Amino acid sequence: MNRPVQRIIIIVLALVLVVPIGVIGIGQLLGNDGGEQADPTAVENPDNRPTADPADQPPRPEVPRPEEPAGLTEQTDEGAQETVTYLLESYTYMMTTGDVSVWESSIDPQCQVCMSFLDNAQLLAEQDGYLVDGDFAVHSTTFEGKGDPPASGEVVADFTQEASILVDDPNLQANELPEVSGQLVAQIAWDGERWRVTDMSIAPEGTGASDAGGASDAGGAGG
Repeated sequence: MNRPVQRIIIIVLALVLVVPIGVIGIGQLLGNDGGEQADPTAVENPDNRPTADPADQPPRPEVPRPEEPAGLTEQTDEGAQETVTYLLESYTYMMTTGDVSVWESSIDPQCQVCMSFLDNAQLLAEQDGYLVDGDFAVHSTTFEGKGDPPASGEVVADFTQEASILVDDPNLQANELPEVSGQLVAQIAWDGERWRVTDMSIAPEGTGASDAGGASDAGGAGG
């Protein structure tokens, strides 16, 4: 796997929880519009990180596959909230194992942000990389739906992601990522059988749920 792709993984993971992920593209994150070839030496090790002995890297954790909650296939307010909670809580498993099936059935294939997460997990696995720690804790969720029963709507989830270590290349020093707290805003729709997330973004720092579509006025379920 080439280094430019690997660098995308690093930057997306480092920034995706602190920027509006719904409006920033991969090329913008890289600061490269694709019109200029990168310096080959920089491409080989874009961050100029020290080399490392793979044996000295933190071991890949054994993370059990999370159990799907029943709400993923229930057309209710609670089901919509459980779907978003499940995506966040299964993130570490996906990034550690490369098993994207925990997300595939609960995201819309047209959701570019959602698909970037899947691409990252798959590329990381192909590069023999993995995530250490980085578990999400979902503190609360709210839902503002449309229709009765709801056919679509917006879920707002308050979360904290613990600090983590990203081993993206066993031969380079691992990346330490700090703990992050924030508010995920997810657009979600019922496809006839289950809920699917159609878009995701992070609420700007300092704003409440009401700034993300009025979800604070809706009844919510804790994560």
